[in-house]
Amino acid sequence: MNNGSKKVWPPLLPKAFEVEKPVCEYIKDWAEYRPDRLALRFYGRDINYGELDDSINRFAQGLLKAGLKKGDRVAVFMQNCPQFIISFLGTLRAGGVVVCLNPMFKQAELEYEINDAGAEILVALDYLYPEVEKINSRLFVKLVILTSLQDYIPAQPVLPLPPEAQRNVPSSFEGVMDFMQFLENSSDTHICNINNMEEDLALLQYTGGTTGLPKGSMLTHYNLAYSGVGTVYWFRSRYDDVSLGVTPFFHIMGMVQLMCTSLISGGQLVVLSRFDSGVTARAIELYGCTFWVTATTSLIALLETPEIDRYNFDSLRCLWSGGTPISVEIQKRISQLAPNAMIGEGYGLTECVSQGGTSTPLLRYKPGFTGVPQLNEMKIVDRQTGQNELPPGEEGEIIIKGPTVMKGYWNKPKETRETVKEGWLFTGDIGLMDEEGYLKIIGRKKELIKCSGYSVFPSEVENLLFKNPKIAETAVIGVEDPYRGESPKAFIVLKSEHEGKVTEKEILDWCKENMATYKRPRIIEFRRELPKSAAGKLLRRVLLEENPAL
Repeated sequence: MNNGSKKVWPPLLPKAFEVEKPVCEYIKDWAEYRPDRLALRFYGRDINYGELDDSINRFAQGLLKAGLKKGDRVAVFMQNCPQFIISFLGTLRAGGVVVCLNPMFKQAELEYEINDAGAEILVALDYLYPEVEKINSRLFVKLVILTSLQDYIPAQPVLPLPPEAQRNVPSSFEGVMDFMQFLENSSDTHICNINNMEEDLALLQYTGGTTGLPKGSMLTHYNLAYSGVGTVYWFRSRYDDVSLGVTPFFHIMGMVQLMCTSLISGGQLVVLSRFDSGVTARAIELYGCTFWVTATTSLIALLETPEIDRYNFDSLRCLWSGGTPISVEIQKRISQLAPNAMIGEGYGLTECVSQGGTSTPLLRYKPGFTGVPQLNEMKIVDRQTGQNELPPGEEGEIIIKGPTVMKGYWNKPKETRETVKEGWLFTGDIGLMDEEGYLKIIGRKKELIKCSGYSVFPSEVENLLFKNPKIAETAVIGVEDPYRGESPKAFIVLKSEHEGKVTEKEILDWCKENMATYKRPRIIEFRRELPKSAAGKLLRRVLLEENPAL
């Protein structure tokens, strides 16, 4: 915890705590205490803690029966569904290491991550598996377990199903096992093959690859449990909370702050396979969801949903965003939509298990800031040497040290040494902290735009553009400029009512009125949508690849 944040630290919240068991064992506790409590709700299929714990045991025993040894990697290739949760927690109990694969991946991306991790077991949704079949001969996978979304969807769903849940997928693939049969043929005897939480790996969680090929962050059971339990404390999660599990579980934010947090606290988790703004709105109202952490882009999409005001969001008590900064205007609109919700932001990285960055203290939201350090120490240091801690208000690199920082990158000692120095994680992100310890994100080192000698961060320009009431989404990158060296280029998605009615000149003129000369965009490109990851995070690197030089 940063010293300044002591002024705003929530009452009754511990500044230090200990975890004594891995995440998977909290579910066992709830299953023994109240097996009839609802754990998962999936389009009308309800699963209680007793049933969930039984399935987790069966999956773990099935892996051991199939020859899994402690430390073996198990790749999970799924969208959000009960099978993801069972596979994830069952692998942990068996002593395996989970490798979460992005369900949007194609063959080349799959081949790299599966082989880099050395995964010999793959658990996948059937409709995604054809992409794996294309590269089967180049993988070292020995066991494939397939499942269908239909395996857990009831005959009469209570919410509209995603398209992939309605696809006709071949009933059998050569040389694979059926997930449901795999569970049925396994023992339900409990096992927890985790001996040393601080050393045993729980995850190889691959980074987004914004600075080259993705790297596998080695996260221990202690890293994961500390972040999960810390999230429960921070948000005062309760057994009667209903969390909205639409943020992707394969991504560290959805995994920790929704999937793990909900089940650690004994709450209900409403699982949706993918984000659809209309279905999401209906789910919040139908189930009385109280807790949701999501990407900023998803909140923007929710606000743009037709007739959004007719839905009742009074049940929400916590609504947090992350991934990219959120404008004050959008936060105001969210507050009007969900009047009972505490709102806030967060900042984190895969390398510190998401919640190990900063988060807004409950009821103490400060616009423009992501919150205060919660689980780890944090400092702002000079960009040149990384040695000198900077005073409040000065911009520098964000570094983090504490119980959620990864062990290092899988099979990449050089990259590990460059990133983790004397226990400090050098994030590559630029920010500043105010006198109260609140963090403001300025941008990334590698995204810095140098305009006529001035430093311009894309996020700063984006926040200014969000003040234009006609703009729904925007992304800014630097492009070559023969006079200035570089100039900002803005990609803009207009609000639906303004599509086709706003010109490039109109936006450029607005920028002249609202921004300093050196930072205002010189080029505007209108788009229907911006490239995003499956977790809803803006992918500026895709725009940079599309615009190498002008």
